[in-house]
Amino acid sequence: MSSSAPQTPLDIAVVGGGIAGLTLVIGLLKQNIQVICYEAAHHFGEIGAGVGLGPNSVRAMTLIDPAIKHAFEKVATSNQWESKKNLWLDVRYGEDGDEKGRTGKLIHPMECPGGQAALHRADFLDELVKRVPTNIACFGKRLVALEDLGEEGLRLKFRDGTEATHHAVIGCDGIKSATRQYILGPGNPAAHAVFTGKYCYRGLIPMDKAEALLGEELAKNNSMYIGHHKHIITFPVQKGKTMNDKCLSRFCCRLKLSGLASKDERSVSIKLKSHYQSQLSTLASLKTISP
Repeated sequence: MSSSAPQTPLDIAVVGGGIAGLTLVIGLLKQNIQVICYEAAHHFGEIGAGVGLGPNSVRAMTLIDPAIKHAFEKVATSNQWESKKNLWLDVRYGEDGDEKGRTGKLIHPMECPGGQAALHRADFLDELVKRVPTNIACFGKRLVALEDLGEEGLRLKFRDGTEATHHAVIGCDGIKSATRQYILGPGNPAAHAVFTGKYCYRGLIPMDKAEALLGEELAKNNSMYIGHHKHIITFPVQKGKTMNDKCLSRFCCRLKLSGLASKDERSVSIKLKSHYQSQLSTLASLKTISP
């Protein structure tokens, strides 16, 4: 009579406790898979401001675990006008160019069923944390190396000198990912973050001030303002209490190409901040523009 040894339950390590990491953890727990989340910080926390998600993302949340969708719905904010519920964003001119007075004018409304929902990253993470058991999180664990143990799994080595072994490791450890370096090899250019020449400045503006600056329609609904080598995106977050603005520019790259950039990073930063202020001034001028 043949007999087989009992199988050891699958044991997964998730490296990184951001939005992606905790979403994965919740999904694995839903499938009764044993999981531990290793986070480099001493508590769960999210860097950044607002982020926009489309209907496909919401459907994915539901399929992973409806609890994730419920967390999302508690903090998500859509366009505030009912007439724009199916709008991803309005694409607008962000500068005059060859046509004086066109700044702020509508180029094209980008639409999709359900539109775009936005949220503050930290608010969403806080809701996800509520759905994760406290005993599955290990803090202060910055991964520095992985070792393949064959059938025994993988050994994780952390900066604090501790180690852990799991059947599989899934990396959700961000732009400076140690797991990516392990998979691709430390010599692979794709394994390391590279400066793209683009800067991003983010801001959160109380909605009453945003409305006074832009008017109700532009402040309360998603817009993208297009310019030469730069653009500005604005959208409501925190259930319409706040407007998120994101200014992206290749300004520093152009400075370097023209030979105007200083080697002093502080000097470059000051120039970039000045450029950001000029883009905000552009936003201020939109109040008088008819959509």
